Amino acid sequence: MENKTGRIARINLTTGKVENENSTDYYKWLGGRGYGVKVIFNEVKKETDPLSEDSKIVIAAGCFTGTSIPGSSRINIISKNVLNNGISYSSGGGDFAPALKKAGFDALIIEGKAEKPVYLYVSDGRILIKDAAGVWGKTTWDTEDEIRTELKNDKLKIAAIGPAGENLSKVACVIIDKAHAAAWGGCGAVMGSKNLKAVVANDANDYEISMFDSNKFDKECKRYKWILSASVPASNLKRVGTHGTAGAGGLTGKAPTSVRNSLDEYWDPEKNEKVVEKSYKQYEKKRVTCFNCPIACLHSYEMEYNGEIVEGVGMHANSVRGFSSNWDVDDPAAVFKAHTLCNKYGLDVDGTSSTIAWAIECFESGIIDTNDTFGAQLKWGNADEFLKLIEDMAYRRGFGEILSEGVFKASQIIGRNSIENTMQVKGVGINEQSLRTHKAWSLGIAISTRGSGHVSAAPQTEKRGIPSEIGEWLFDCPEAGIPTSYKGKGKLVAWYEIYKAIVDSIGICYFNAGWYEFTLADISYYAEFYNALTGMNMSNEEMWDIGERIVNLEKAINTVYAGFTREDDYLPKRIMEIPVSDGPYKGELMEREKYDEMLEEYYDAHGWDTATGLQKPETLKRLELEEVISFLSN
Repeated sequence: MENKTGRIARINLTTGKVENENSTDYYKWLGGRGYGVKVIFNEVKKETDPLSEDSKIVIAAGCFTGTSIPGSSRINIISKNVLNNGISYSSGGGDFAPALKKAGFDALIIEGKAEKPVYLYVSDGRILIKDAAGVWGKTTWDTEDEIRTELKNDKLKIAAIGPAGENLSKVACVIIDKAHAAAWGGCGAVMGSKNLKAVVANDANDYEISMFDSNKFDKECKRYKWILSASVPASNLKRVGTHGTAGAGGLTGKAPTSVRNSLDEYWDPEKNEKVVEKSYKQYEKKRVTCFNCPIACLHSYEMEYNGEIVEGVGMHANSVRGFSSNWDVDDPAAVFKAHTLCNKYGLDVDGTSSTIAWAIECFESGIIDTNDTFGAQLKWGNADEFLKLIEDMAYRRGFGEILSEGVFKASQIIGRNSIENTMQVKGVGINEQSLRTHKAWSLGIAISTRGSGHVSAAPQTEKRGIPSEIGEWLFDCPEAGIPTSYKGKGKLVAWYEIYKAIVDSIGICYFNAGWYEFTLADISYYAEFYNALTGMNMSNEEMWDIGERIVNLEKAINTVYAGFTREDDYLPKRIMEIPVSDGPYKGELMEREKYDEMLEEYYDAHGWDTATGLQKPETLKRLELEEVISFLSN
């Protein structure tokens, strides 16, 4: 049989030309992240500025996106990373990705730069480049409303940038359906640099996902749904969302969290109690879900802040942690206000939180003063000032002009050794919990190819406290569930890194996959789905090899384009020097020598050089990546 091909549109905004392509690479790389990374590897040069006309951005649904698999909602946005010139990929939920498929396309490759602001309208197998002058300068929320009004269709699915993306803030993101962020690598600024305000998908079309064996696919899907329905972690997410399971303090309220720019991981329990999920219950209007997801992890809240009614959807764990404990703010309404501002302006929560936290610490320690901050009094807990800074970052006003560059570049602009106060890896800001205490989790954040972030390779095994027998059976790591143990954690992180590359590519939400519910981490589910979909006969091992290839492509791009070495896989020094002050993990920190051992085990598990972290030719040959060998040598 012929290989199944993906439906790709290549849009050149400079010329206004749209070309449709059928790509075997789409299914070869599983779609989504894998396909996008391959396009960037093939088509974007080292010297290309991520914000230049020559740069490209790929918006790709996964090969399973829009099917009956629970959580098959994900879109990936892939480009060069604005913060470090390496690779960037970002997964977003909502209903946009399935709508893109129903509108006739699996992926979009966007290149060039429009002469004036535009948006793309995708419908019935065609793409129109439409004038966006009326929505340029508007928030993501207003943009969605006005485009739906203009096109007389209130069911359109929209991925848009806000003022932050238009003003090329390097922590600008793309917001989908007002609540779902594709947040990493400054992808919102990449769209802004192309004068691209939004991509609009009309799902009222007849384009269906062709299925080679629908009976087999449905049978596998029924089995998958059964396990998800019986999952305790999934039921916890359904009950309290990530706000409850992983917000400041976690389910118990005692989990380590980022406190005052990660100077500590123990927050005053009285403050913590004010921002846990149960404290927000009185403000909850409903729960919100993404396409075909039974979990509905998103909260819709309505509250009052300084006499203003604030409402919106979202409040995942990173927003709660980033705008509460990381800034020492215990006002639940202020935390929610910060979250909604980021969604409206199109700012990445982690980049915003880490950059402002750095500025607060610099102010508190006397490195900067009101002459630098344009009069702002940046004291821990001073929520009103922080909310103003969010707006200033979006519009590049006052001190926000510097902060909009992201924490690493901002520290370089300020100087005065302020880089010592940055929480960043590979130039990307960190807003994370448990960095000192949960060793595999921490390593997974440090080695992420896109820079920071726990949804690249950080496992949930430690937070779940899995029994040693399960750790040994599944991961050959009996101590996988012991947070403070370093043993076997390097190979555990390498396993999850490959697994997540596959999950991002096929287009399933991590919460519906094997991150929380380890029973679903069996790769055979995905191989069976893939074969039923395509008519291929892919083995588990062959699918795993694709995940490895994706990680290795990203690693190679970072080595050549960003110049990253082993030193770029380390956490900030404070994580290894300042212990947790109190609580169940009092005195815990990351020990440098043991971290080195973990890191070398991680490299070895990938088949990379344990001393340098660089890729070995024999590993690349095994993965049939001879082109990467040439890429690295040239």
